[in-house]
Amino acid sequence: MVHGDWHRTSLEHPHAIIWLDDATRYAITGAEFENATAEHSINTFQTAEKIANEYNCHIREVNTDRGVQFYSSHPNSKSQFEQHLIENNTRFIPSGKSNPQTNGKLERLWYEYDKHRWRYPTLQHFLDYYNDRIHGSLWLEIGETPREALIRKLPPKAL
Repeated sequence: MVHGDWHRTSLEHPHAIIWLDDATRYAITGAEFENATAEHSINTFQTAEKIANEYNCHIREVNTDRGVQFYSSHPNSKSQFEQHLIENNTRFIPSGKSNPQTNGKLERLWYEYDKHRWRYPTLQHFLDYYNDRIHGSLWLEIGETPREALIRKLPPKAL
């Protein structure tokens, strides 16, 4: 499963989207934009899909909040993002209404983003920092990073 979410530190900062692997806390990809749109959501998710394919993996499930960039609140209609997932055989698991805990792993990443992002020249530099630091929810006895967890948890066919 992959978690996706939009965030903005302040009105002076760009809107950011990050796609995070559930099992490893690996930040697959992300981008910053002037506006948070469905088109940007789809494009960045397609980048995450391409990166997963490089590891011979397929993203089977996606969890996001119910923001308009991801979810249609109209009965019997699908958002552009939902349509993309249907076309690619990916299960959509929207978070419950007013329940940010469902996407808590990414909410925790946003805390780190607000604290450290502006020390780095680009979002990619920040994501590299995030993926290469010891993560408390992984194999703590060996000081595992999200990047190391990603390699450890890949299916044998991906290696």
